[in-house]
Amino acid sequence: MKSSVKDYISNHTEFTTEEFWKHLRNDTPEIARSTVYNILKALRDQGEIVQKKRGFFKVAGKKNYAYALSDTARAISNLIKESYPLVNYQIWELYQMNEFVNHLIARNTIFIEVENLLDETVFNLLFEKYPHVLLNPGEEEYYKYVGDETIIVRKLISEAPASYGEYNQTSLEKLLVDLFGRGLSGRIISRSEYRAIYEDSFSRYNINQERMFRYARRRGNEKRIKEFICKETNIVLEDLK
Repeated sequence: MKSSVKDYISNHTEFTTEEFWKHLRNDTPEIARSTVYNILKALRDQGEIVQKKRGFFKVAGKKNYAYALSDTARAISNLIKESYPLVNYQIWELYQMNEFVNHLIARNTIFIEVENLLDETVFNLLFEKYPHVLLNPGEEEYYKYVGDETIIVRKLISEAPASYGEYNQTSLEKLLVDLFGRGLSGRIISRSEYRAIYEDSFSRYNINQERMFRYARRRGNEKRIKEFICKETNIVLEDLK
């Protein structure tokens, strides 16, 4: 079956779940739909294919986004997992935007976004060990207390794109959308950097546009982001209709 999967991908730049399943049934008639889903998920996780929208895939020409967290960020993630293994949270840090911006960010900030009602619990956990932790700060409070490695705990927006990796890292799709939010993410990074961030992200990595714009709708920013992309960048969006 492995050679059958590789052969199909090498000969099809785009395909649907049904087309892929039909191909596999030629060699393995009894193959279950759940097995096909698992194969597609594995190929997607490995970065070999990209899901354009539900049931539609294309062979990846770019790689999946990944970022090596700082030692502090990894330690924080491990502490949360050990203390509250069932809590839903995501982590990212400001330094990872240095890959995309024109003017490098000099001081790091680590963001821990936690499911509703548990953000204060995680804040109390981190406050016992780390000196520079803020809970849902506004812009004024942030700039008043920001240090070399400030930690911010805030609520995780419901229906946010799923995290990735062993440390529950925030997806690139979510980071791109949150730039246009009303919180700190949309204020710490200069608006003049957005074009470079978006163009570099789309040119280097697989961006799940369906997932990205579904989250943007949840945040009320879909129209604004699409207008920005179409008017201020060279990105050509997929037709997701």
